[in-house]
Amino acid sequence: MRLGKQTSPAAELERFLNYIDACRQEYAYAYGMVGEEDRKLQDLLHEMEFAKDRAERNRVATKLQQSRRSRRKNKDIVLMDERIVNFFNEPKNRDTLNRMRQLLGQRRKEEEYLTNERTYIPRAGR
Repeated sequence: MRLGKQTSPAAELERFLNYIDACRQEYAYAYGMVGEEDRKLQDLLHEMEFAKDRAERNRVATKLQQSRRSRRKNKDIVLMDERIVNFFNEPKNRDTLNRMRQLLGQRRKEEEYLTNERTYIPRAGR
């Protein structure tokens, strides 16, 4: 028996699957951004090396600081999502996730049938 606001099993399953998908997308984006910031680092170091004066060096140093902070933020996201993403990338767990998606579709159909108005059509002649 559920207390309080009731949610359907399909809604809970969908929420879980959406969470896994969000982790995967967030991980892929953050992983790409870490690589981008790594490439940007070399450009900024060369810019600093060839800066004409202190003002330009300071401007580049500020960019470098912002780049490192952005990289750290994205790297933290990667570390936070990495175990979940790797877990569901294993073949047996990926299969389980796919079966859960199929289960969600079946469960939605069942819930739709159970919540719609049912009618009885007599089988015997009148």
